[in-house]
Amino acid sequence: MAATLERARPAAAGARRGLAGYLARRIGTFAAVLLAAYTLAFFLLYALPSDPVALMLERRSGGAGGGTPEQLAALRAAHGLDEPLLTRYFRTLGQFLGGDLGSSFQSGQPVPELLAAVAPNTLSLAGAGLAIAVPFSLALALLTSWRRDSAPHRVLVNVPALIAAVPAFWLGLLLVQLFSFTLGWVPSTGGEGLAGLALPAVALALPVSAALTAVLVRGLDDVQQAPFVELLRARGLPWRRIYLRHVARNALLPFVTLAGLTVGGLLVGTVITETVFARAGLGRLLASAVETRDAPVVLAIAVLAGLVFAAVNLLVDLLYPLLDPRLRRQDGGVPA
Repeated sequence: MAATLERARPAAAGARRGLAGYLARRIGTFAAVLLAAYTLAFFLLYALPSDPVALMLERRSGGAGGGTPEQLAALRAAHGLDEPLLTRYFRTLGQFLGGDLGSSFQSGQPVPELLAAVAPNTLSLAGAGLAIAVPFSLALALLTSWRRDSAPHRVLVNVPALIAAVPAFWLGLLLVQLFSFTLGWVPSTGGEGLAGLALPAVALALPVSAALTAVLVRGLDDVQQAPFVELLRARGLPWRRIYLRHVARNALLPFVTLAGLTVGGLLVGTVITETVFARAGLGRLLASAVETRDAPVVLAIAVLAGLVFAAVNLLVDLLYPLLDPRLRRQDGGVPA
């Protein structure tokens, strides 16, 4: 017994070191993703030719003019826009690291208040879209690849490409025309509760489900050709058990990876959907902020998207060993 305990102690210590090293690497990745999102958004935004201060004065005057040179200079100094670009970059980066997201150039409201006012709408839309896309793509992919050489496979395998080929804005307008104007089931724009969320969620989910289905169908078709599938057939296992317990499980890794990447994009990929259905959300706020070069708002949304993207990818990494036992290891990586 003592010898067994002695052998177990180094293994446990190695597992703890592996977990600590893995967490350290993931935290470093988190920081790198957030810094890259902030940096890219900052320099792309300030590369645009328009002047945010002139746009601010023009909007406040109702389009009457962009203000006098003295007014422009005073506002630039007030917002720190008269500083060199690199100085401005490091100053705003320091403010972000200190938790100060600043205030909107255009409205003067604190950025956290602006985000808090519209984020629930986008989160509910993205969550509903994902809740539709993942089960739909799983069901369609499993049905498509149930028998690789069957007639349904030859027909259904082209459905994801057909859905992906439809422009997102046209799909939204088509859904509005059919279910709002023709059938009258749901409101065309706005709306509260499930009735107002149904059409935007479907319009957001269909392009996502097309990509997820295409990846999973390819994975299912490839795994069915693996030698172990023939071995399981030879042992007399029923096809349902082989397909659901062995083929589907081995084909899920690319699907889970793409689903994780999709979640981060959904939060800021709702611009078209929110515009077509007149929904206030992060997508429309981002589009308006880019148009007016409202740097604090753009940078805050970019960092938020990077944070969600990094967090979801960490969750996906932790799911891998549960889906594929071959990825479970004690030294380095994700411990079993």
